[in-house]
Amino acid sequence: MGYNQLMRELHKPLTKKELLKIHETLPERLDYLMRLHALTNKALAEILCCSESAISGYRTGRRTPDYLIICNLCTVLGVTPDYLLGFTDKIGLTHN
Repeated sequence: MGYNQLMRELHKPLTKKELLKIHETLPERLDYLMRLHALTNKALAEILCCSESAISGYRTGRRTPDYLIICNLCTVLGVTPDYLLGFTDKIGLTHN
């Protein structure tokens, strides 16, 4: 695959099916990972420098985090974005 083809693939918009998968999976996985790491909404909000209500919204599916929050969540929780967003079931821990 050449560079131009790779760049087209990277910039493809998500399909409705992929967006639905994210909307369904992210809250479940975020809740699971927060319980696994014994993190409260308040603790995670302090780490990410956001509000507790934002974290609560992500956990319930009322809100969807932007890509910077997703990247920070993955770093804090030690998982890949593909796992957090539901594109794979392999946790793929990035650190211990």
